[in-house]
Formats: sequence, structure tokens, C-alpha cells
Amino acid sequence: MLSIGLILGAGGMVGDPWHCGVLSRLSSATGWDPRAADLIVGTSAGAFTAVSLRSGVAPSDRVAQLRGIAPSAEAAEVYARVTTPYAEPVVERDWRPLSLAMSGRALWPPWKFDLARLAFGLCPRGTRSGVASEQRINELHPSRWPELPTWIVAMRTSDGRRIVFGRDDVRGTIGQAVRASSAVPGVYWPAQVGKTEYVDGGVHSATNADLTATLGFDLVIISSPMTGEQISKPGRFTNPLRSWFTNKLRAEVAELRKHDTSVVLIEPNNEHIAQLLRSNADHRLNALRAGEMAADRFLGSLSGIGLKTLFSETADA
Repeated sequence: MLSIGLILGAGGMVGDPWHCGVLSRLSSATGWDPRAADLIVGTSAGAFTAVSLRSGVAPSDRVAQLRGIAPSAEAAEVYARVTTPYAEPVVERDWRPLSLAMSGRALWPPWKFDLARLAFGLCPRGTRSGVASEQRINELHPSRWPELPTWIVAMRTSDGRRIVFGRDDVRGTIGQAVRASSAVPGVYWPAQVGKTEYVDGGVHSATNADLTATLGFDLVIISSPMTGEQISKPGRFTNPLRSWFTNKLRAEVAELRKHDTSVVLIEPNNEHIAQLLRSNADHRLNALRAGEMAADRFLGSLSGIGLKTLFSETADA
């Protein structure tokens, strides 16, 4: 039986629908159920998708929900748990730097200079509150933590260290972990667990796939909407944030392969990025479609055909 790790990367408000599109297509083509992954690692938007899967909602039901189609009875029962209205109340801006300690540690030692930690440590606190999202996630998954291994990545503001809820010795409910993982510096107020504050795990990496490098999985599947090819036209610069995340992911994939782990990476190309960035009111549906397009492109490649064959042979064994 294949051992599989699933990496769900950051992506802002379009990240979760992207993952839904990718996973529904993979599941339909291979028969693999992402809900049963041996480990799910979620960062920022990917943390929301991770909890949805561990709550028992199939990707096909998430796609139905996004398209306004009635979900299965199984999914409807899970959705009925959530009673807190969605809201992002505005809090007063605190213009003091988020964490001078994080910025200071980003400069020393100099050979480990980290521009992201430096910049985000100096930015002011955000004005949006994620309290309602925390409550909704706790309602969606009423147990304190999923039974199957689930890692949610955040950054500790006191020192800029990457913290992995579900693996490291830190306390907190699944809702607190997801709120911490998605607290974008400068946009959201930091999430507090006990006396410690946390911000978005994407400050370290959009994917954090290296966390699985030494775990001995047969296969790691990575869904990453914030990496991939760049839109490049005369007179326009490529997106520096996407470039940074892409370089980080390339290093993480190399580390995985160095440990003889097979990697399936689904990320957008220029066409998919354009779909993600379409300027209309249906941004979530745009992202869903972009994820489906990227998964279909992969499944039609030699690697995708090989993956379908691998799952078929495993099922027959």
C-alpha cells in the first residue's frame, strides 16, 4: 500500500478553491481519496482545505458547494455543524512593528539572511480579526485535533521560528492553528494561543514541503497555487513574491527527491495564473477552474498517466 503525504500550499482567498479543483480531479482520475492521506500539511489557505478533508468532506462535495450544487448527505451533515456567521471585523491599527525580534534574527547570521522575515517583522499589525474563522473551524471539526496526522504551519512572532501545530510541542485547537497559519502580516491581527502570538506560515514558505522529506513516504503530492511560471510581457515585471515562493519550493522538492520520495507537483502555468487573476466577481470559481485545468494538464502528461497506472496497480494488489 502506498504511503502518501499531501501538501496544501498558501494561496490567499483563491487558495482553498484551487485545492478543491486539483483534488477533485485527482480523486476522480485515480480513485485516491485525499481524506485518507497519511499526513496532510496545510499552510495558510491550505490549512482550511486540510481541515475540511479531515472533517470528512470529499473534494467533490467542496466543488459542488462552490458551484452552488447541493452536496451529498454526508457533507451536508458536516456543514450543519457550522453555526457561527462568517465575519472579519476590523480592529484598530497598531502601527508598531509586528516583531523587531523576527526582523533582527532575519539578519543574523548573515549567511541565513531572510528578506521575508525581515520585511514582515517590520510591518504593522493588521486590521482584520480571524476570530470568527477560528470558531467556524472548531465547529467544522469539533474534536480538538484530527485523528489522522495533520500539520498546520505558522510562524511565531517572538523569534520568527516556523511552528508546526500537530507536530511540535505547542497547544491549541485546530481552529486556533488555522487562524494562526492564515494570519497574513499587515492584513490580519496575529493569532494568540496562550501568551504566544503567531502569523501566517507562508512567511517561511508557501508550501513547507520539506517537512515531509525525511518521513519515508512513497509519494508526496503538492498542490501549490502561489508558485509556477510567471506572466511575462514586454514592459512588465514578473511577480517577485511568486518567484520567491517558487524558488523555495524547488529547493524543497529537491530535498524530497534526495530522500528517494516521489513527488507529484501541481502548480499553475501562465494560462492558469491568468485564470486565477481574472478580474470579475467570480474569483473563487475562477480559482476552482484554474485548479481543475492544472490537474487536467498534469493528468494528461506522461507523469500523470504513470500516476493513474500506479494507483490502479495498487488497488489491484
